[in-house]
Amino acid sequence: MTVAKPIISMRGVSKFFGQMAALNNVSLDVYPGEKVVIIGPSGSGKSTLLRSINRLESVDYGSIFVDGYDVRAENAKINAIREELGMVFQSFNLFPHMTVLRNLTLAPVKLRKTPKAEADAQAMKLLSKVDIRDKAHMYPAMLSGGQQQRVAIARALAMNPKIMLFDEPTSALDPETTGEVLDVMVTLAKEGMTMVVVTHEMGFAREVADRMVFMDQGEILEEGTPGHFFTSPQHPRLKKFMQQIL
Repeated sequence: MTVAKPIISMRGVSKFFGQMAALNNVSLDVYPGEKVVIIGPSGSGKSTLLRSINRLESVDYGSIFVDGYDVRAENAKINAIREELGMVFQSFNLFPHMTVLRNLTLAPVKLRKTPKAEADAQAMKLLSKVDIRDKAHMYPAMLSGGQQQRVAIARALAMNPKIMLFDEPTSALDPETTGEVLDVMVTLAKEGMTMVVVTHEMGFAREVADRMVFMDQGEILEEGTPGHFFTSPQHPRLKKFMQQIL
């Protein structure tokens, strides 16, 4: 029986802002098809870790490999690596002057050289998947926050990525639209997408995560299954955090 290699591998990763360590000797593996949920207080380094995976944030020390490619190498084809990494941010980052459909087809046509008709057809399938097919010809400003975030997820999926990174995708949404977005993410997880998710949504973590990671002050203090996190956390800092959010 062969053991799968990690699709993301981080070793001894550190990132400093002046004297402050945003990441302090962080090591983490994520395996194909795995759903990893990262939790922790504000300022703990969660978003910095996520952004370092596709080099949106450069780091000072350590190694980061994505699907076998060295992200930190001087000659790294970082744009090609990013094409395999779909990323969804807190803010939707949609192009306001483009329709929803155009937002989805721009990258596949420009970067993957997908024929426009094929890109349009794929985009419509994805809009159906996130339950907003009827919004294809609207502009982002005409949509609710939850709808815009579902467009952002569909846009990331339009590049057919191997991995999806989510950086607190529901933090700017109200409770009703949060549910809409989480439903889409749960569906993705059930379909086998490799996912790394920074979130405070503990119900989502309990349902979807294969593994949870707790960060504080730039360090990973504990890892384990949702069952472990919710019933028997070990680190005093994690115990306190779980008590505060549950």
